[in-house]
Amino acid sequence: MNNTIDLQNTRIAFQHKSNSDLKRSYLVFKILQKPYVLRVLKAGANGIIRYRLPFKFFIKKTIFKLFCAGETLDEAFQQIKKINQFKVAAVLDYVSESEKTEAIFKSNTGTIVTNIKRLGKECPNNYVSVKITGLEDSVFLAACNANHFPTDEKSKLRFEKLYNRIDLICLTAKENNVVVYIDAEDRFMQDIIDAMVENMMEKYNTEKAVVFNTLQMYLKDRMEYLHKLIASGKQKQYIAGIKLVRGAYLEKERETALKEKKESPVFDTKEQTDQSFNTAVELCLSNHKNVSTCIASHNYVSTQLAIDCIKKYQIKDIENKVRFSQLYGMCDSLTFNLASGNYNVSKYLPYGEIKKAIPYLIRRSEENSSVNAQIVDELKKIKTELNNRKK
Repeated sequence: MNNTIDLQNTRIAFQHKSNSDLKRSYLVFKILQKPYVLRVLKAGANGIIRYRLPFKFFIKKTIFKLFCAGETLDEAFQQIKKINQFKVAAVLDYVSESEKTEAIFKSNTGTIVTNIKRLGKECPNNYVSVKITGLEDSVFLAACNANHFPTDEKSKLRFEKLYNRIDLICLTAKENNVVVYIDAEDRFMQDIIDAMVENMMEKYNTEKAVVFNTLQMYLKDRMEYLHKLIASGKQKQYIAGIKLVRGAYLEKERETALKEKKESPVFDTKEQTDQSFNTAVELCLSNHKNVSTCIASHNYVSTQLAIDCIKKYQIKDIENKVRFSQLYGMCDSLTFNLASGNYNVSKYLPYGEIKKAIPYLIRRSEENSSVNAQIVDELKKIKTELNNRKK
């Protein structure tokens, strides 16, 4: 491993992109800098869902093209094979969330299982991401969360179906040597998800981490939960698979807390979130004998901290113990420079029909617009590389 890699090298960062790709990225990030344009884009996206308005072509050629790997599995696999050439893995995610019907839950499960099998056969050493709200209704999950587990017989049977879906996905992943990242959700349904994922870890993470839970470190209670999870793994003798993220539902969490007249579950400042995240990185990597960690971050300070911790705690099995990940379409400078330094790094690669991808795209757009410094940095790096290519 290279502890002194240049994470800012734009030539390596964008070697997989053509000039037209870079120009498209530049255009989209410029759009995300303008709140009024973003509002129009968001309205157009919602219009596709509600009224079938003709914004699909524009969205497909802009934010969808930047943040998603395609509408079909074949298109996604083209992108997987492309980035694999640069020693970057993919976290394949079929974008389907906030679903409501049993038929869709069953169909989504089948899609994920099929994806795992195809990854294991065609593209080993890649990953899948699973969003529980694609396998069960969020209202039902919230009810289970409030009661810790379902109480009446009808709900118990429904919960058992969900549990079996998750179990099938994790079993298939283990059989095909594919790692599963279970996504975090809104705080009001996270406890029940944590409980199920812990059960999956205990069952499938006995030799190495197959199943990872995602911790949103902007939540005030996650450090306490992280300590408990690591202790549980040691006691029950399983490897705790932990993916660390800062968080994706900031404004939503605050609005919900305000509406319900409760204390906000998220930190008040970015500095507090950064401290929480970096403390979690250090805690996980210092416990590397019992923990496998994915640092899913676009933050250069946190990434360098993880690199320093690898040396500090003398982590040998870096391939399995320390992973890095960034979103498709963003922060290529971290991803591809980490890969050039022989670190285990991946891109989160969503794919699916544009209509189903819209909730994800809106979330990405709102996240980016709220972190203007990151957009400025993306634009600066793209412009630097385009200018360098003219020389």
